[in-house]
Amino acid sequence: MSVVSVPQISYFTVSFDLITVNTPVIYDMYVNSSNTNKDRFIKIVSKGEVLTSGTVDSFKKYHRVYVSEDERHLYMRSLVSSDSIEDLEKVGIIKDSAVRYLDDIFSPSKEFNTEILGQALEGCHESMKSMVGVIKDYDINNLKNLIGDLSFHDFYTYDHSINVSMYTVLILKHLKPSSTEDELTTAGLGGLLHDLGKVKVPTHILNKTDKLTDQEFAIIKSHPKLGIKIFDETPMILEGANREVIKRVIVEHHENWNGTGYPNSIKGEEIHLVSRVCAIADFFDAITTKRSYSDVLPIEDALKVMERTAGKKLDPHMFQFFVEKISKVVLKGRGGIELPEDFDTEKPHKELPIQKIKPQKISSNFTKPEESKKKKAA
Repeated sequence: MSVVSVPQISYFTVSFDLITVNTPVIYDMYVNSSNTNKDRFIKIVSKGEVLTSGTVDSFKKYHRVYVSEDERHLYMRSLVSSDSIEDLEKVGIIKDSAVRYLDDIFSPSKEFNTEILGQALEGCHESMKSMVGVIKDYDINNLKNLIGDLSFHDFYTYDHSINVSMYTVLILKHLKPSSTEDELTTAGLGGLLHDLGKVKVPTHILNKTDKLTDQEFAIIKSHPKLGIKIFDETPMILEGANREVIKRVIVEHHENWNGTGYPNSIKGEEIHLVSRVCAIADFFDAITTKRSYSDVLPIEDALKVMERTAGKKLDPHMFQFFVEKISKVVLKGRGGIELPEDFDTEKPHKELPIQKIKPQKISSNFTKPEESKKKKAA
């Protein structure tokens, strides 16, 4: 006789303050009736029921109420549509859900297989759909303030990837106001998964704040191609999302406008539009978002630093749009500073390696332009 294993259902707690009232609930709710170490979850609310504030208050006698992990996406959707919940609370819960899925992807302690990875990527997709619903009408300054008020986590990749996804959505929305929610979700998912290949990069390299060795940097530079390989080999359902665009972002987010990037040294508009958007989002978050271990630049200084890379690393036209139309900042930041050409947004820093701009060398015969021209003609 064969034994069929039944997958264990897991649950997460929900705050009483964040349960929707006076509208049909779209998820089931449970309480844990066990007084022992063995959980026993009993359904107390079925989807479709309408709760009142009084009903929710009566649930407090249970101390905690739960929702099945299988319906986490429904819970997030209900938050997005609620007018009584502040955006900070909404985004905080969506971010925590995204962190959970990213942890399933990146944590070295988790078992790595394509089934678990596929479920995590589907969860990332659901989180991104909810995030788009909340932030799509923000501007950069408001979003930056919102990000600054959110909690951060120990693993740099989690916070950075979520922030990049939000900035990518917002930049694209301003760049192409007619973008559909599916297109914005696709862009956000590309931003969220741009570092997917880091699954195959050792954690001690990812978290190293000292200068990388040439060998370590070579390993880091392999992550875009590793990312699309993992993405292609993972079965998942991403309804409404454009998988090809996501793959382009994963493999192209380190390509430079002037063709000096990696892994394929493509340039200009050969780089997908969303990949170019993600590059700006990636750079902006890396130098403006406060970490526990590193100071960052004010927006005006950050944009001034980024301006020096426009036409080299960043799409110059898109960057100018970003400054004028989105961040609405006049470039009056500190002049005379820059980041090294080999600055990499992929790694945390003890402190940003800001340096003074080195004066350019001037030709020794600059005082005799006519004579120089005659020599060339000869």
